[in-house]
Amino acid sequence: MKIGTINDTLSAQLSRNQANSMDSLVLITRQLVERMQEERRDQAVNFDRADLVEANRDKAKLMRFKARVADNVAAATKAKSAVEWTKRILGEMKTELQTLMGSNDAASRTTMAASFNTHLANINNRVDGAKQQIGMQTINLVGSTSGSSFETDNIFSPVSERGGLAMIEGAYIGTKFNIQDSDGFLWRLEETSNAYIQYKSAGTGARTGATLSAEGLSVISFDHDTGAVQLGGLGSLSGTVVQGGIGVLSSNFYSDFADDAAIQQAIADIDAAATELSLRGAPISANAALIDGNIKLVDEKVRQLNGEIQRIKAEEFDETAAVTRAANLKMRVAVNNINMVSQFNSGLIENMLEMVNGPGAAPGVFGILGL
Repeated sequence: MKIGTINDTLSAQLSRNQANSMDSLVLITRQLVERMQEERRDQAVNFDRADLVEANRDKAKLMRFKARVADNVAAATKAKSAVEWTKRILGEMKTELQTLMGSNDAASRTTMAASFNTHLANINNRVDGAKQQIGMQTINLVGSTSGSSFETDNIFSPVSERGGLAMIEGAYIGTKFNIQDSDGFLWRLEETSNAYIQYKSAGTGARTGATLSAEGLSVISFDHDTGAVQLGGLGSLSGTVVQGGIGVLSSNFYSDFADDAAIQQAIADIDAAATELSLRGAPISANAALIDGNIKLVDEKVRQLNGEIQRIKAEEFDETAAVTRAANLKMRVAVNNINMVSQFNSGLIENMLEMVNGPGAAPGVFGILGL
């Protein structure tokens, strides 16, 4: 067994020390990285922070309230809009009629009659279209009456996230009407079929099956005070007009504005309709404004809470960044120290190896000679 020289033994030992030193440096570095990871925050934002939890809880409560009343607000807003729109159209109708006063132009009166009926149709379409799906029901506060009834829907709505209910009572603001005949049956004009449909008057709203085409049917006489009416032409129907809406009738109930007296009667009915509209529409508009105002308050509270939540998160992000910077700084200082120690140890070991191995061979000829 060959025994090495003392220089070989020292060289081997120093080499092992150098390797062990490198292993130790690797281990220390790994431990430093683990320590830095521990000092860093696991999450950028502490969502368990008390003020953040409270802000999110308050916001969720407000959003649940808003979701509960969203459809109610939509239904009330549509009804309020229909009331305001109808009021404006009545004003336009009155103005148009006033411009016709004193005119001897028959064509203008015929044109006015057509325009008048178009306005009425638009009013009925607008109020019947003011409907909103709430749950499994289609709700309309001001229109969409069915059968012989003029009843509309009502809404019970929460008024704030703290509780309390408001009832918005519906009221029909269209211009549809019934004609009650001498037998007590009710006849309602159905625009889609252009026919009068007969209904029982016992409150059931059931059809009897009898119909009367409105084609070729005209108003023979009508008493605006008593409501007594007689229709004739291609058929006949007589009875009493039973108003369901605001009380304005189609132009044929005003002799298609054949004279100024008929125009004056229409204007008087429009004035009465405007008054009735105010009586029926004011509570609807007021309650709609109340609920809508509460929703706006909720939106403002949510906006403020969002600002508070963002402020808290910003604080959390700043704190996280500060902790991360501190951990990184510690890491850089430690790594610099390790580098210094490593370089010092490496230089020391290299010098000792050179002393053990002795100087290297001289270059050139001297090296060949072993000098």
